[in-house]
Amino acid sequence: VNSTVGLKKKKAPIPIQSQYDWNELTILVAEDEDLNYKVLDTCLKKTKAHIIRARDGVSAVDICKTQKVDLVLMDIQMPGMNGYEATKEIKRLNNRTPVIAQTSFAMVGEKEKCLQAGCDDFITKPLDIKMLLQKIEDHVFSYVRQV
Repeated sequence: VNSTVGLKKKKAPIPIQSQYDWNELTILVAEDEDLNYKVLDTCLKKTKAHIIRARDGVSAVDICKTQKVDLVLMDIQMPGMNGYEATKEIKRLNNRTPVIAQTSFAMVGEKEKCLQAGCDDFITKPLDIKMLLQKIEDHVFSYVRQV
């Protein structure tokens, strides 16, 4: 007697990153912590996006001055120029470049502070990768549709 008759085989879930094909996107990851960067880099590379890293706010601004960047993932707490200051400078260069703040600080008012600095969105660490990828998709492609 075959005991599997009538049982449906479960399909393996599609990996989140394979839902995205961003081979024409350049994402700047402004992150000073190596482990945090490694997590982001590993996830974002699966989307085929081109990833650039800045270890501090000054480097993030310099990269935005010299390279085409489609979106910035901005750590708020970085040495030297912090994420708030870097975002203000990046928005002065090109106010259409989406900036998503990423921070460990889930304190009341933190989101508002990020938005006041010019960030377009906000996500807390530890990161929910599925939510982050959806935010990137929403910001980059809503911008492209407006052009």
